[in-house]
Parts: sequence; C-alpha cells; structure tokens
Amino acid sequence: MTTRDTRRFAGALMLTALIIGAPALAADKKATPAPGTAAAVQANIPKATLGWDKLADVKEVHSMDNGLLRVRAAFGPGVQALEGKPLTIAGFIIPLEQKEKSGHFLLSAMAPSCPFCPPPGPADLMEVKTSAPIAMTNEPITLTGTLHMVGDDDNGLYYRMADATLQPAS
Repeated sequence: MTTRDTRRFAGALMLTALIIGAPALAADKKATPAPGTAAAVQANIPKATLGWDKLADVKEVHSMDNGLLRVRAAFGPGVQALEGKPLTIAGFIIPLEQKEKSGHFLLSAMAPSCPFCPPPGPADLMEVKTSAPIAMTNEPITLTGTLHMVGDDDNGLYYRMADATLQPAS
C-alpha cells in the first residue's frame, strides 16, 4: 500500500468515525492509541497545523466600495503582535508556476489534494517568498520566515512570509 493509499484509507476511517458519532480523536500525543484503531491510524497522519493556530484570530470585515463588496481582514491583537516577526509554520505548497523549484508559492494549512478537506479560506493560505528556491512537493513542509499581515490584498490573501527558509524534516 502506498503512502497516498494509506492516507486515503485513514481519511475514510476518520470520516466514518465522525459520521457514526465516535468520540473525537485525541490530539494529545501523550496517550497512545490501541493498534489497529482509527485513532492509531490518525496518529500516523502528518499534520500541517504548526503555526496556523497563531494566525486564527482574524475576522472578515465587509463594506461597499462604489457598489462593489470589499472584504478586508481585521486582525486580533495576538496576530498583530506577530507582524514583522519570525514565524515557523508547516503546510502544503500550492505552486504559482510550473517549475521543479520555486521561490514564490502559496502555503496552505490543508492538503490541496484531500477529498475530505474543505477548500482553504483566506486565513488558511499564505503567500511565500523564499530566500532560495525549494523543490516542489506534495508532502507537508516547514518554513521559517518573516510574517507580514495584508489587510486588503486584491487577491484575498491575509498573510505573506518573506525570506522563508525550509526547515529540515523532523
């Protein structure tokens, strides 16, 4: 069974557990789930949530501008405190160009190929410019760079990361 098949199987197990009302799978890594259970499968799925929880305090503010709806971001105080500071975050690459390596792409909190995941919203995406091009991959990556908030980007993005560097896999 390939890694992709394992992930699909695990996703199907998670969805089944949610549909039949099974208790939420523990995110606490201290508890070891019983082998062969849905919780054991879930524990082995890579999670790209590192850092995104710090960016969650943002609201959309809607207004009309010359008859057009305009959406802006209103960042909470905790998020505002991160402006211009280093941030380490994990996610999935969404390429902006078809190259083997790139220094400019989007980073998503959710796997873009996951059939069970909702599409990412503006708070789940980040425009990234790296200090050196990195290889495109479907696997989650971890980056460290300087975070910038964008309250009214024409493309609907709320965050940008500058001078990002790829962190070694742990």
